[in-house]
Amino acid sequence: MASRLIGTNRFVEQWRHVRTPAEQEANTGLDIIAQPEEFYRFLRSTGDDDTFFTIETTAESAAIPKPDPRYYTASLGYSGGTTRFMNNQLSFLGRNYVDPPEHTLTLQEWINVITQIVAWRKPLFVAVGSRNYPIYDAVFDHRAWPGWMAWFPTRIDPQSLPGYALTFNIGPGTLVARQETNVITTDSAQVERAKEVEIALAQMGILPTRDELLGRGL
Repeated sequence: MASRLIGTNRFVEQWRHVRTPAEQEANTGLDIIAQPEEFYRFLRSTGDDDTFFTIETTAESAAIPKPDPRYYTASLGYSGGTTRFMNNQLSFLGRNYVDPPEHTLTLQEWINVITQIVAWRKPLFVAVGSRNYPIYDAVFDHRAWPGWMAWFPTRIDPQSLPGYALTFNIGPGTLVARQETNVITTDSAQVERAKEVEIALAQMGILPTRDELLGRGL
């Protein structure tokens, strides 16, 4: 997945995995693409086993100015395991140290990232948005919707959504976006429209519950 993401957006030119404080201070680390076996050995040495494991690595990009060379421009995380109902979850974060934090990747860059995620392993759900929306603004506490956009493993008829919603067919499913940029949760008008899309997705029966994503609803 890490190799697929190189070049899909401004934030990822190369990946590195920091193993020691000295590597962090020197802005160095293990090149996980060039040295995958050493990366695997290092992960195994941390004590995780197959029943539960977490992997996190960071990216560098000359295109994103950084106030401190130790700062990374993106991160990729994966958590999961082999036990039944284990929640296998992949996360990607772009870090822009110049623009407002609400605006990191562009819509097209997110489409590029999601396209690679879907091609790598068909997911149950892919969400992109603010962490605040599900906590403070979501219509349904038990359902998953990040406020900005999400990919669903099914084709969605745009006519079933509010007219301002955007849809993109990716792989076997559809990406639904509330607007072209992340929802600013302090803007009441943007939040209300995000809620309208959330309600429409729920009424269509395609907005998954959190238990379904965790496997407890199966």
